[in-house]
Amino acid sequence: MKIHMMGIGGSGMSGVAKLAENMEYSVTGCDLEENTAYGKNIFKGHSPDHLNDVDLLVISPAILFLNKNNPELVEGQKRGIVMTWEEFLGKVLLKDKKVIAIAGTHGKSTTTAMAGKLLIDAGLDPIVVLGAIVPEWNGSSRFGKGEWAIVEADEFNNNFLNYHPEILVINNIEFDHPDFFKNEEEVLESFEKLKANMVGQKTLISEKDSKGIHFKLQIIGEHNQKNANMVYLLGKELKIDEDLIKKSLSEFKGIGRRMELIVDENGIKVFDDYAHHPTAIKTTLEGVREKYPDAKILVINEPHGFKRTKALLSEYKGVFDSADKVIIGPIFPARDEIDPSVTPQNVALASGHLDTLTFNSSKELIANCKLLIVNYDVVVIMGAGKSYLWAKEIGKMINSPSLSFKNLTTFRVGGKIKHYYEVKTIEEIEKAIDFAKENKLQIFVLGGGSDILVSDKDFEDVVIKYTGKNISKIEENIITAEAGVLWDDLVDYSVKKELWGMECLSGIPGTVGASPIQNIGAYGQEISETFFELKAYDIEKRKFVIFSKEDCKFGYRESIFKQKTHWQKYIICSVTFKLNYKKSEKQIYESLKDFVDENSSVGDIREAVLRTRSQKLENPNEIGNAGSFFKNPVISSKIKEELLKQYPDAKIFPFENNYKVSAAWLIEKCGWKGKSDGNVGVSSKHSLIIVNKTGNATAMEIYDFSETIITDVYKKFNIHLEREVQLINF
Repeated sequence: MKIHMMGIGGSGMSGVAKLAENMEYSVTGCDLEENTAYGKNIFKGHSPDHLNDVDLLVISPAILFLNKNNPELVEGQKRGIVMTWEEFLGKVLLKDKKVIAIAGTHGKSTTTAMAGKLLIDAGLDPIVVLGAIVPEWNGSSRFGKGEWAIVEADEFNNNFLNYHPEILVINNIEFDHPDFFKNEEEVLESFEKLKANMVGQKTLISEKDSKGIHFKLQIIGEHNQKNANMVYLLGKELKIDEDLIKKSLSEFKGIGRRMELIVDENGIKVFDDYAHHPTAIKTTLEGVREKYPDAKILVINEPHGFKRTKALLSEYKGVFDSADKVIIGPIFPARDEIDPSVTPQNVALASGHLDTLTFNSSKELIANCKLLIVNYDVVVIMGAGKSYLWAKEIGKMINSPSLSFKNLTTFRVGGKIKHYYEVKTIEEIEKAIDFAKENKLQIFVLGGGSDILVSDKDFEDVVIKYTGKNISKIEENIITAEAGVLWDDLVDYSVKKELWGMECLSGIPGTVGASPIQNIGAYGQEISETFFELKAYDIEKRKFVIFSKEDCKFGYRESIFKQKTHWQKYIICSVTFKLNYKKSEKQIYESLKDFVDENSSVGDIREAVLRTRSQKLENPNEIGNAGSFFKNPVISSKIKEELLKQYPDAKIFPFENNYKVSAAWLIEKCGWKGKSDGNVGVSSKHSLIIVNKTGNATAMEIYDFSETIITDVYKKFNIHLEREVQLINF
């Protein structure tokens, strides 16, 4: 019989394909992925032409949900030759076997592999099929000539109803697959139907039968002890010697993508794990913490499916508590359509973890991980979609670490970093400072990397980044945010509390800790207006100090922290703001007038600012830039009058006892807007922004480009442009 398998790259189907080939079926397959677990006789892509001389088209059930009008599938249905791979396995390949089905919401793959090993060790030579790679079998299935077949029985799409087991193991039952089951009652009904499918001796083993034995296992976690107890009961049912059962379990080394150690280098262990249900995530991480009680643990999670994530969102509460830091990546679109209302940020918020980062693209996640992983002892990448690719990329970073400012700044340029520390506790701060002192190295304190241009030279000194991300409300209108909080997250928090004073600063990149250094401002607001105090660690005196508003000596894009006496002498740890209950009477910039009026709420103004910024400014996540590259020059009334005589359209506005002229206007008048030179250019949206146009610019190219602009503006207007960005390591 000639079998063609559509979607042959899937972990389950690839195992069935190899099994069918071992049972002397002629097997071909096709898949959208170029590299699959089943490497022979594969067509890339789908086509009805694949069905020439084919007796049976075996498909993944996912195709029925995702691509039911696929021409290859439609042709197979016309010919009446279509089966799911579970149906093919149950009704064709295993029709003469005594079946042991391993079912349940969690732990099926591991329990199936454990059971398979036990029966092999007992000389029963079983067929085994599961949805994960078993390294010893070099695949997800194992052919045997014995009377028993062990299958992982998945409840999705009622797939497991294609099996008629003599022995049924049910690890646990919990609501899952909301893209198929409407509620928990439907899940329970499905398992009852599976029980009704039992034949022969009809032995049921479930978690209530567990003896609660604690086995000596090589795989970690209490959940794996539960899996082992199920296999122990199965072994006893099959009259396998108890010592052999325990020996087999103790020798079990695990399966692919279940806390699979993929890298152990440079003091960092990286694990790839398949957990994607909140319960599985929580129990797995508890096992990791138990195994490594003193380790700094970083978790990188890929939420699985939009419907699933939405339905299970409330269950994420506390699931990451065993980790020190959590990164939530883009949601993997499993078998459903993209739902923009379901985001990584939703998952982070629902979890309640105090130190989370979220990324909406894999590229952005990987770029940022390069800087983070060196601060952790254990990194666990979790997910059932494409997270295994993240794990591979992160593994490569560990094997060949090369931290650089290129991955740390919004300009995406800069040399390699030799010593990098992320800190958020006094112990971590002192450890980093001690290292610098002992090795006679200088310290550079980094914020969000959004207002600096770092040279291409290697940075031989110590870089410290404060990462605390807590926001707390001291009084109704007084808010303290740790320095590692993203600035726009703080603005969003204040707006949701209906507090005024920083709404016009929406969308500014960088962190809270960097904001007072620059005295950031936009659309008529500066942080100095709502600034109350900040807490910083004095690097020289080794103690915490408080800076009041007066202490900070704020000016136009200036503060005491930019002065030589204070530059890089403090690690800012938190900033406190005193906000307002009502709108300021100050006039806002004309550019917002099209979107807001006197009746606009604080939320309306934030949305208007974000909309305006998206239209006029460049997103540093999409194209490298540091925001406003130049300051607006301060000019005297005399120069103002002279400028207006020659250029009546000059953009000039009052500033203290003088005037400011728009640097963007000056640059545009010199013809630089949208102009580029090689890898570097001026944004076509806003002439104050210099962009790393190709992503391959060097710091020196950007510096030289800015020098040319400064020279041109001076020649034309006799006004000197001053950089707003800080030059580092030049």
